[in-house]
Amino acid sequence: MVKAADQIETRRSAASSPPPRRRTLLVFAGESITTRPLPLTGELVLGRGEQADLILDDGSISRAHLRLVLAEDRVSVVDLESANGTMLRGARLPSGVGVEVTANEPITIGDVTLVIQEIRPLGSAIASTRSARDPRTPGNGPIVIDPAMRRLYDLARRISPGTITVLIVGETGTGKERLAEFLHGASRRAAGPLVRINCAAFADPLVESELFGHEAGAFTGAQRERRGLLESAKGGTVFLDEIGELSLSTQAKLLRVLEEGVLIRVGGSTPRPLDVRFIAATNRDLDAEIAAGRFRQDLYFRIAGSVLAIPPLRERLQEIEPLAHAFAADAMKRLGRPAVHLSDAAVRRLCAHSWPGNVRELRNVIERAALISETASIEEHHLPFFDGAEAPAAARQDASIGDELAELERRRILDALEQCAGNQTRAAALLGMPRRTFIKRLSTYGVQRPRKR
Repeated sequence: MVKAADQIETRRSAASSPPPRRRTLLVFAGESITTRPLPLTGELVLGRGEQADLILDDGSISRAHLRLVLAEDRVSVVDLESANGTMLRGARLPSGVGVEVTANEPITIGDVTLVIQEIRPLGSAIASTRSARDPRTPGNGPIVIDPAMRRLYDLARRISPGTITVLIVGETGTGKERLAEFLHGASRRAAGPLVRINCAAFADPLVESELFGHEAGAFTGAQRERRGLLESAKGGTVFLDEIGELSLSTQAKLLRVLEEGVLIRVGGSTPRPLDVRFIAATNRDLDAEIAAGRFRQDLYFRIAGSVLAIPPLRERLQEIEPLAHAFAADAMKRLGRPAVHLSDAAVRRLCAHSWPGNVRELRNVIERAALISETASIEEHHLPFFDGAEAPAAARQDASIGDELAELERRRILDALEQCAGNQTRAAALLGMPRRTFIKRLSTYGVQRPRKR
C-alpha cells in the first residue's frame, strides 16, 4: 500500500553534524553493485537518457527520473514525473516535491536501488536520527537499535551477496570486526572461511610472507614452501583489520592482488589465482594518511567499493542499556553465577559516560562490575567512574579484568575439587562444566591433577 504524500516523513540531519568530506552513490541493479562519486554541493539529474547528469542504463528508469539536490549538510531527492516513480520509506514520492534523505537510506527507482553514502573524517559526528520504531536486531547478530545503526546493517545486508570490496571505518572498539562477521555470514561465501588478519600485529619484515606465503629458500629459514593467509581464505572472505598500518611496499603488492585477482609468493614467480572477497577496516583517517604520503590513494579506491562508517557508542545511547544487560548476562554465565540486573542509577550513569573506548570499554566495565558485585544487582558504585572521573581506556582494562576473571575461575575450580575430594568428574559436574574443559582449565591454571589412589 502506497502512503499518501503527507505521510512521508522529512528527516533532518543533526544541526551539529559537520559536512561530509566525500559522498558516493551505491547503485544496486540486480546482482550488480556499482559506486559513483557525488559532489558535495549542486544538483544532478539521474536517468537513462543521454541528457542526464548521471546515466543509469536500466529500462525501468525514466530518461529523467529524479533530481538529487546536494548541500553540505543535507541531501534531497525530487521525482521528475517518472513513469515508475521514486520510492522512499515505503511511500511513492509526489513529483516535484523535495524530500530529505539520510545516509545509507535506500531509494528505489524502478528496479534499481540507490544508497547515498557520506564519508566523514573519523571522530566527527555521524548524523543519526531518532525514531519511534521498535528495537530489533538483524537475525542473531549484534544488538542494533539506533536508527543510524539499523540503516548501516540494512545496507550491509544488501551489499553482502556481491563481490564489492568493503571498507569499515570507526573508532577503536565500535564493533568493526562484528560487522565484518555479519557481512561474511550473510554472503554467498558464508560456507567458506573468514580469515581475520590484524595488519598491525606483524613485524614489517614478516608481513609479506604471512600474507602472500613464500617458496622454499625464499629467505633464511624458509626450508619449505608455505601458503599465506590470503591463500588460506580460498572461497571465503579476508578481513584486513587495521589496514592503515601496512607499509607502502606491502600496500603496493596488495593493490596488485586486488587489481589482478592473483598473488605471487615471496621468492616465487608464478601467479596464483585468488578467489576471495576483501573486507578492510581501520580507525585511521585514511584521507589524512593519503595526504601525508603514508597510504596509497589507488589502494584506497580499490578497498573502498563501499564504505561503512560505524558511529561511536556515545551517539548510540539507545543501545547502551541493552548492550550492558547482554554483557552482564554473558559474564555471569561464564562465571557460573546467577544473573544480575542493572539498577536505574547505574543505567543513568552508563548513559552519561562518554565511552572513549566504545563498546569494548562498555563490555569491560560491565564485566568488572559483575565481578565485584556481591548482590543480584549492579549498582552505580560498582562502576569505575562513579566518582565522576572518566573510565580508563578499554585497552588498559583488558588485561586486569581478564586476570580477575581467570583468578576467580581458578578459585572456583580449587573449591570444587576440595568439595569433591579431588574427584575431577564430580567437580566438573558441580561447576556445570564439561569434563574435557575442566581438565584443560587445570592445565591452563597450573593446577596439579589429583592422583588416583
